[in-house]
Amino acid sequence: MAAPRWVAIDGGQSGLRLVAGPEPASGAGPGFSYRGGDPVGAVARAVRAAAADAGLTGPVDVACLGLTGNPTDPDDSQRLAAAVGGALDATEVRLCEDMVTAHAGALPSRQGVVVAAGSGVVCLGVGADAAIHKVDGGGYLFGDVGSGFAIGRAGVRAVLAARDGRGRPTTLTARAENFYGGVRNLAVRLASSDALVAEVAGFAIDVFAAAAHDPVAAAIVADAAAGLAHSIVVTVRRLSRTEPVTVAYTGSLFQAGEIFLGPIRSRLAEVVPTATFVPAAGTPLDGAKLLAQGSLGPYARLVRVYRPEPLPIVSTMDSLPFPAGSLVVSCQAWYGNPLHGPESMALMAAAAAAGGALGVRANGPSDVAAIRSTVDLPIIGINKLGDPGGVYITPTVAAAAEVVRAGASMVAIDGTDRPRPDGSTLADQISGIHNELGVQVMADVDSLAAGIAARQAGADLIATTLSGYTGGPVPDDPDVELVAALVDRLDCPVLAEGRYWTPDQVRAAITAGAYAVIVGTAVTNPMAITTRLLKAMQ
Repeated sequence: MAAPRWVAIDGGQSGLRLVAGPEPASGAGPGFSYRGGDPVGAVARAVRAAAADAGLTGPVDVACLGLTGNPTDPDDSQRLAAAVGGALDATEVRLCEDMVTAHAGALPSRQGVVVAAGSGVVCLGVGADAAIHKVDGGGYLFGDVGSGFAIGRAGVRAVLAARDGRGRPTTLTARAENFYGGVRNLAVRLASSDALVAEVAGFAIDVFAAAAHDPVAAAIVADAAAGLAHSIVVTVRRLSRTEPVTVAYTGSLFQAGEIFLGPIRSRLAEVVPTATFVPAAGTPLDGAKLLAQGSLGPYARLVRVYRPEPLPIVSTMDSLPFPAGSLVVSCQAWYGNPLHGPESMALMAAAAAAGGALGVRANGPSDVAAIRSTVDLPIIGINKLGDPGGVYITPTVAAAAEVVRAGASMVAIDGTDRPRPDGSTLADQISGIHNELGVQVMADVDSLAAGIAARQAGADLIATTLSGYTGGPVPDDPDVELVAALVDRLDCPVLAEGRYWTPDQVRAAITAGAYAVIVGTAVTNPMAITTRLLKAMQ
């Protein structure tokens, strides 16, 4: 598709949505969690997932993001802008809370009150004098009164109370059994869930459904409506106690209909008769679209605007010889494998190239030379020498020189801090390869700390090749979490490698931000593939 010129994003606790234009494109990513560790990294990963889902290619003039969990710390905000700018190839990044985009989408006049209610709740009032008033939006722990989370939590509490005799019997129990797959240890299961907010808020749908005939559910809904109405009243009064004020409602919670809207409307008519309660003209995503394409107007104080510097691909070398999103095939066969030898590896590389691979990883000067004479693809050369239990992948500058002379386009080396056989440091080896051989260096690492150290030592790109292979049992699955962690912390390409067997695993690595994925055994080792299939049959 053609490169979009703007991108609009609405990111909430239940999911992230992206649209782009002028040529239409849309995608989705995971929701924001306050429990997800590094919130900047979590949002950046969600943006990358949505962009991949939409098939975006960049460049982008302006990207506007309305986010739950929008960073309040300026340094975090700048870090997020840089990550988004890099992910979308965006010249300008506009960051704000989702209440701002909700207001912009709901009220074309840009004046009045918007109440946005989904998993969370916030009210935002903008006056004719551009005065800004925010009420609630305190998050599921300390605020969000009347939200989907609050209703779902009250429903779960009622179920647990009824189960142990503290509360009245309720039909919510049967609904919770169905929704959660049983209520045994439900509190513990929810408390330990990484998707706590979404899983609890999701039960609000059942509470609304039961409220028509279940007094326990009806009381929960009435209490939520009263709490939300109070927040709206406070916001309206902060704008004006005498002049008319439009109150627009938006968000999934209002899809419950009159069972929820009716009590709120009645309370507003009673307490703030100057307020007009209407459905929003558009969605928060519509608001993000407007702010991505036009002036910020009264929202200027609420939006942080960045023009991030493009992140360098590599520090001292040219850009990579294969594009982002490439599949690189590792063509290696060890002693004892009938395919061992340069001729077989050259044929394997030719087959990979015919299938669409855009790069090859190969071991030793003989294999590299044979592959170079067969295919016109960039080759990541390695030279396994010495002790397999130590620094084994291209352990010295001399080992690197052998594969470069044979035709390798770049060199991969052991990127850990383990001792090298010639007594050199990692930084010494990388510097020697740069200065003496003039090629890029990929550091194969086993951890986030090793990746950061390797980048600081001068590596041009980082691969997760050694994750799971430097101590302890070897895991079955690839380390996608390490890919995501490295992408969040480093300013260079990160390549995913190690135990990638399935298309879903490869896709997960790209979604996590991998520049490319290197796959070996699953493509080029029929012995291992046969053994794996036989084990599955037993």
